[in-house]
Amino acid sequence: MTVTLVSAEWLGLLLLLPLLAWWLRPGRRRGVVVAQAGGAPSARTALRDTAGAAGFLWGGLELLPLLLRLGALVALAIALARPQVVRTFDEPRVEGVGIALALDLSTSMWAEDMGARRSRLDVAKTTALTFIDARTDDIGLVTFAGEAFARLPLTHDGHVVKDAVEQLEVGLLTDGTDIAGAIAAGAGLLDDSPHGSKVLILVTDGAHNKAGVMPDLAARAAAAVGVTIYPVAIGQEMGRDTRTMETVLTQAARITGGRYFKATDAEALEEIYAEIDRLVQPSVETVQRIETTPYAWIFALVGLALAALAAAMRASPLGVLP
Repeated sequence: MTVTLVSAEWLGLLLLLPLLAWWLRPGRRRGVVVAQAGGAPSARTALRDTAGAAGFLWGGLELLPLLLRLGALVALAIALARPQVVRTFDEPRVEGVGIALALDLSTSMWAEDMGARRSRLDVAKTTALTFIDARTDDIGLVTFAGEAFARLPLTHDGHVVKDAVEQLEVGLLTDGTDIAGAIAAGAGLLDDSPHGSKVLILVTDGAHNKAGVMPDLAARAAAAVGVTIYPVAIGQEMGRDTRTMETVLTQAARITGGRYFKATDAEALEEIYAEIDRLVQPSVETVQRIETTPYAWIFALVGLALAALAAAMRASPLGVLP
């Protein structure tokens, strides 16, 4: 906590205090003559000349109007200087993560090879819902097959995201596996987000098989806007072009600073989401907040009160004529 003066130059008025004290000193002749009958001393003069405690008390009271005026000048000068108390607070600010979930809806996601006769899509949706429940971040949704589609923009409403995930079914898009399109759609969702950390979790069971932009170029574009990709391959390897798929997904992770994962059953996918949840943490930064409290009004009121009291006393026997 510190005390500062916004307009300290007004304190220069205090240099007038000696001159004002001299000008208003008691007993100074200022052109007014009060006639005294028979040359007798006034009651005021008699009290002032009284010996002992009464005379000392009267002398002190006689100085009171002068002291009030000087005090008023001091208070008003301080008020014009605008004193304020400045307090600085260091407050932690948690900045959430922008997350885009990209889920594969190709026909191969119907395969029931994730344990207990559960399809790949069913396991992908269930584990995604658990992950969403555990997060308090802004989450968006991308679906892809032979084409990619941004189904839900980033939102802080987890219920809306969960409803969108629960409604996903195979066949909503043309068949195929457009990894590059999924990366581009996810990066598009995250590009304009204000988050310092942007993450794309891409869950697929197949290799990229669409013409056009290659996944590595899409990953470089995503990295340029600060997106980190965590690709997840799911399902058994039966008949899949595993080597090509892993190469594409590993490249996307490496280019963006992410990590490639592989899950062959529901338990493995749950562990992968738990690991991503551990890796993707909100950033905490300390923000300095400055709070100022002005006190000029207090000194202004004190100054006006002292000036009013001094003016009132001018009409009393303690006043200094005129």
